[in-house]
Amino acid sequence: MNDPVAELFDEFRRDHQVMGRGLFEIATALKAEDDQKAAEAARALDVVAGPHIRFEELYFYPELRGLLGDSTVDRFESEHREGLAAVLRLSRLEKNAVLTTEERKQSRDQIDTMRVHTDECGEHFGALGRLPKQQQKNLLSALQRLRLAGDRWTERARGRTSE
Repeated sequence: MNDPVAELFDEFRRDHQVMGRGLFEIATALKAEDDQKAAEAARALDVVAGPHIRFEELYFYPELRGLLGDSTVDRFESEHREGLAAVLRLSRLEKNAVLTTEERKQSRDQIDTMRVHTDECGEHFGALGRLPKQQQKNLLSALQRLRLAGDRWTERARGRTSE
């Protein structure tokens, strides 16, 4: 039988590696001023990051508030909003369209913020171990349910007009 606690750590780590690669692809394309490639990478990231981001915001961050404090978790949520704004902008880019210099810079800054967040978030894996085993099992179940639902990251932004 698999150890659900170890599985949660492994899944969390894997998600961050996948998101890190996606963010790197976007950043590289933006630096090369290849807006269409950045848009493709943003659309791909939207799909793979959605369940994990939702898991963090709905389940993990509420647990972290008690362990790390509100200001730290508020910063994490702010960094998610930065990344989401860039993914929204890029994923909506029409075929053959290009970003303005300002849009590209803003997108790069937002993606860079999210890249640092993804790298630093790995430091908080240890906080998972401070939770009781049953809570860890519940978190794993929640992550698995969200993956099955398959929501995109931008799904939570549906109906919003601002970025």
